[in-house]
Amino acid sequence: MPDPTAAERARRYRERKAGRLPPAQRPTCQACGILHTGARGLLCCRCWTRLTPEGRADRADRVRRAQKRKRDGL
Repeated sequence: MPDPTAAERARRYRERKAGRLPPAQRPTCQACGILHTGARGLLCCRCWTRLTPEGRADRADRVRRAQKRKRDGL
């Protein structure tokens, strides 16, 4: 599903709040079983970060940038 625009998200939110649409379905993480938003597929954010190569690379990049900011005094 393509990423909806803000107007589409707001319209769906109003429709759900008015009871004209069913509640949003929240998937269960395949690794730990908690409910999540589905933004990272079948895994929650925490499991995606530690179990996938993309997640580990993302965390390494975030740590690298944070350390650089700390060294630079920003």
